[in-house]
Amino acid sequence: MYSQGGYRGYFRGGWKLGHHYLTNKRLLFFQPSRIAFETPLSNITAITVERQKFVLATKNTIGITYTHPQVLRQLKAWIIMGDLETWRRKIYELTQLVIDEETINKIAERLDPDCADIVWYLWQRRHAKLDALADLIEAPTHMDVLLKIKRIINPAARKTIGNPILAFEESRIDDDTGKKVLFSWWIVGRKRPEDLSAYNAQAGERRKALVDVFDEGDHIDVVVELPGIQEQDIILKVEKGNLTVSANTSDKKYHEEILLPTGVNVKESAKRYNNSILEVRLEKVGDMR
Repeated sequence: MYSQGGYRGYFRGGWKLGHHYLTNKRLLFFQPSRIAFETPLSNITAITVERQKFVLATKNTIGITYTHPQVLRQLKAWIIMGDLETWRRKIYELTQLVIDEETINKIAERLDPDCADIVWYLWQRRHAKLDALADLIEAPTHMDVLLKIKRIINPAARKTIGNPILAFEESRIDDDTGKKVLFSWWIVGRKRPEDLSAYNAQAGERRKALVDVFDEGDHIDVVVELPGIQEQDIILKVEKGNLTVSANTSDKKYHEEILLPTGVNVKESAKRYNNSILEVRLEKVGDMR
């Protein structure tokens, strides 16, 4: 998600204007020359809607309580944008809404067999395209599946957990595989920490750096988190449709091949590295054919 808006930190008085970005990994606030605020979603511990003075009026804002690895207590920030409720709901789904098998079972008990099959299918796979869901229940059209999701499944979930359980995403990274999934339906929320711990332990050294790619119209912004890496150890390789980020130290190794949404000028790029966050700006050359 992307929106223009404002940000105010706990220790700083005034509001800053810029751009908010929300991915399934983190929340960021960009000003033209730097990242003014960034936190992994896993560090967000509470979300509130609070009245704050903004410019010449008092408006609703989203209060973000989060932990910081370098500070031995929780911090707080406030953000504001046009579609505040959509952002609040999405941040809540990604950070506070914990889904487990018991939750899925409670929702499925409210549903007819076809709708329950859709929910259990997505719980097992986390995501699926509409045609796969139509084949699952032998629906005559895709519209039949959409109506079941919007008129039956999500309303039943709201009654059970106060939130829809299924959401459509045009593009999202599957955390289990690291692959980009296009135009699919997903189970919202996050798994219990104990469910994730088994995967994280198994992944071990295979875990990759956090990568976000933002299409800014005339250029591409790539943000990569590289904890424990010094700037002089970072190597960038820019190709027309790819960016490769690598770094080797005595105890850490990173190698990311990032597929870009369009072609870029291999001779025009700029990077900035601060607090383990690498920002790379790449100028577009037009859509690749």
